[in-house]
Amino acid sequence: MQPANRLRQDLFSMISFLGVLLLGLVIVQAADPGKLPLQAAKGLFDLTQPETLGLKQVPGQHTILYRASETGYKFCHHSQLVIFQDRCYAMWSNGILAEDTPGQRILICSSSDGRKWTEPKVLTGDDADKGICVAAGFRVYQKQLIAYYTLTGGTNFHPDTALYARVSTDGSKWGPARRITKGFFINPPLQLSNGHLVIGGEHVGDQRTTARMRMLVTEEADGLSGWQEAKVTVDDLKVIGYAEPNMFQRRDGTLVLPLRNYSGFFYASTSRDQGHSWSTPVKTNFPDSTARFALGKLPDQTVYLINNPGPERFVRQLLTISTSRDGREFDRSWIIRNEPTKMRYPGKNKLDGWQYPHAIVWKSFLYVIYSINKEDVAVTRIPLKQFK
Repeated sequence: MQPANRLRQDLFSMISFLGVLLLGLVIVQAADPGKLPLQAAKGLFDLTQPETLGLKQVPGQHTILYRASETGYKFCHHSQLVIFQDRCYAMWSNGILAEDTPGQRILICSSSDGRKWTEPKVLTGDDADKGICVAAGFRVYQKQLIAYYTLTGGTNFHPDTALYARVSTDGSKWGPARRITKGFFINPPLQLSNGHLVIGGEHVGDQRTTARMRMLVTEEADGLSGWQEAKVTVDDLKVIGYAEPNMFQRRDGTLVLPLRNYSGFFYASTSRDQGHSWSTPVKTNFPDSTARFALGKLPDQTVYLINNPGPERFVRQLLTISTSRDGREFDRSWIIRNEPTKMRYPGKNKLDGWQYPHAIVWKSFLYVIYSINKEDVAVTRIPLKQFK
């Protein structure tokens, strides 16, 4: 072989080797779980043990706020908590028997100590008992308590479905209903580090054919006006039915948006501009059984995520809380509830289990509210020291 030919062959071999090496690095980087918006630490969940996932139970005190009865309404769901004027308030959807059917209203109760709660009262409902009200949470602004709820147009994705709000200065007397924006919402706004608010819900009407989650941002501190839409593109709409978007903000300002879907694991998106634009959601390794989940922060800024980590679809017999110090990797997890449950009044879309949690920190405790079999409502009171 001539020297020139040998040189050309050696050069070609080196280029080929570097190409293979570069391709390998790209593959490794694409598969690197550290690049995911969020992830479960390796070995955190043992999916071969469906009843416990290998987790221990965190001690907590359980209190029933509403128990369905033969003579009363038999559907409860979408429960929410807030602290206002040194009281803890709870709201939830309350239907006659089945989920999201005509006559569904919003109930509210409160507590001064987190242990004894007032009798639930009707916060709002449709005067003709034909509308369907869905609890969407609270916001406290200055000296006002704002209660959000969705009023559907007969079905959840009807084009007339929209978010409404009522305002109170004492938690007892409420102002008139105000229409906020179209869409189906079950979570309240999140206040960001720049003071703006972001909220996530579902597209309704014709937009539902080309999109799922409806993300909105406003500069108005009360959260009652000024909402502007931020687009989120989903590669495969079939993987997401209800997205039920919820989010948290990392210390560096990045917003992380986990999404309910049919894959058995959260999809997630991120925003680096305070919710005005979002990355395309990607599948994570954090198991979820297709249900609403709760997000928040402990006093030391540790992020918590409360969900039904199945990952079999709609299996909600296990309710857990997982924590992350950096908002990227969740490396600790505990069981909140996993006792067997059985509904007493079967109805459309009702399921057994501990479902649709929401949580808030108050007076050295984490309060977690949830529905039981979509017919009862309970709160679990967990000492914050359990998470240290």
